[in-house]
Amino acid sequence: MIDLEHDASPVPRNEPHCDFILVADHNGNSEWVAPIELTTGRAEAAKFIRQLSAGAAIADRLLPGNVHISFRPVAAYGGQMRRADRVNLLNPANRVTFRGQRESIRVVRCESPLLKALTG
Repeated sequence: MIDLEHDASPVPRNEPHCDFILVADHNGNSEWVAPIELTTGRAEAAKFIRQLSAGAAIADRLLPGNVHISFRPVAAYGGQMRRADRVNLLNPANRVTFRGQRESIRVVRCESPLLKALTG
């Protein structure tokens, strides 16, 4: 897990970024990469899309290009999410791109297991 909020983060604090990037082995066949954005306040689709897209670009720079990578952007929220924001996140036009692969943002509550977002 790469903490992009940490002082030793590989990106400058003023550069757009998500909170974390999960990098893990996926069934021994490929790497699993998941930019993760967390919010305890009101969840806003535009912020999730912006931060997770930036996280995907950061992951692309950090990871080797010769490895097959499964990609899942994850938005976790603890506060409220308006219906319009949820619909906006599900809109195919707002998928996050990683190395040509467009993926819908998985939305979960902060208390939910991360595995639910990755496999759901």
